[in-house]
Amino acid sequence: MMSRSWRDTGWAFALPWMIGMVTLTLVPMWMSWSLSLTRWDGLSLGGIEWVGLTHYRALIPGAPSTDERAIKAVTNTLVYTVLAVPLNLMAAMGLALLLSQRLRGMAIFRTVFFLPYMLSSVATVMMWSWLFNPKFGLVNRVLSVIVAPDALPGWLYSEFWCKPTLVLMHVWLCGGPMLVFLAALQRVSPSLYEAAALDGAGRWRRFWHVTLPQVSPAILFNLVIGLIFAMQTFDRAYLLYDRSQNHGLLFLMLHLYRSAFDAPHRIGYASAMAWVLFALITLMVVPILMMGRRVVFYAVRR
Repeated sequence: MMSRSWRDTGWAFALPWMIGMVTLTLVPMWMSWSLSLTRWDGLSLGGIEWVGLTHYRALIPGAPSTDERAIKAVTNTLVYTVLAVPLNLMAAMGLALLLSQRLRGMAIFRTVFFLPYMLSSVATVMMWSWLFNPKFGLVNRVLSVIVAPDALPGWLYSEFWCKPTLVLMHVWLCGGPMLVFLAALQRVSPSLYEAAALDGAGRWRRFWHVTLPQVSPAILFNLVIGLIFAMQTFDRAYLLYDRSQNHGLLFLMLHLYRSAFDAPHRIGYASAMAWVLFALITLMVVPILMMGRRVVFYAVRR
């Protein structure tokens, strides 16, 4: 049985984490929930007014006091997430399969494809805003060879094309998931492929029945992390937002930020949106994790 001194030492090691958990996570969550039930400008404590669930009613579609911009922000966020996350995972898986080949100089290609993931958001946005500029961008210059000038997309200055452009940017930044897939592929036993080939399985059947089950934990991890980060997209939408888009890039995090820090500083309303975002992410992630218990293969290679 562990001595009392060792038990005390364990609590001493855990105490800094527990203090951080309470002060930096639980207390801010409680304060955010409390503020979501109030109307406050964040400037004076005397100006706090209790409003109950008023802010949450403004986030319900069809309610008398519905905030149409918030509904637009939620719709944009969901559409972007549904498009960007699967495409990002497919691109990452495809690159990982190509880069898992044992060829000379493959480390250089892995570095090149992972490098965009390491770039800062500002540098990435500046590059893409130049490439997809409808007037002098390189993309439209190339398309003008085969497409009439009047039919060229407006890209980041179009209500319809701004989200596909952002989705393409998200797919281009697939280096992180690619690295996870690459590590998972390298742990697949070659004997499984040899046995499948002896049974007459072609490349597609080997991929479907051997590769996917073996890397399913990596797929689940990348899917969950991708959903969480896509639902919280802020920096690219903030930097690329333009009035000509008719709120096409008004995501929930951007609307939350503007509600809190732009006049008239609606801190309570922003807190309510934060909890709605938390609820949406939970409703998306929890079913995936529950389904993962049945479809994810966790066998350990010996």
